[in-house]
Amino acid sequence: MALTKITQGVIKPGENFDTHNINSTGIITSTGGFVGDLTGDVNAGVITATTVNATTITGDGSGITGVSGFATALSSDQTSPLSVIFKTPKQLTVGSGVSITVASDTTSGNIAFMRESVISIGGTLHIGSGTTLRTNVLNLF
Repeated sequence: MALTKITQGVIKPGENFDTHNINSTGIITSTGGFVGDLTGDVNAGVITATTVNATTITGDGSGITGVSGFATALSSDQTSPLSVIFKTPKQLTVGSGVSITVASDTTSGNIAFMRESVISIGGTLHIGSGTTLRTNVLNLF
């Protein structure tokens, strides 16, 4: 980034400098957070942050990881009324040869939960000691 004008003095090492409307390419490091619009070719870069607050995020979300939802919209077209109508499976299947353990902790009251009301077990499902697994928590089925 090339600074073309500094009006508040000289930037010294280890000193914070408050400014607005920086147009930059490359890496931006912020000590107080980022507020404003993020534009550019996001697919070509990496955004690393503890928290990102945004008014809008565009795209299909196919590259987002670590997010789990409770249902699937009948349409991904946000202009369609079907985008606010959802479906979810009634049954959780633990297939043959699959082994899972469901364990909660005291922070969560030793409770784990799921939206499905039926568990089909062809493999092994173990509920951890002290853990309660509640099914059909959306009370749909």
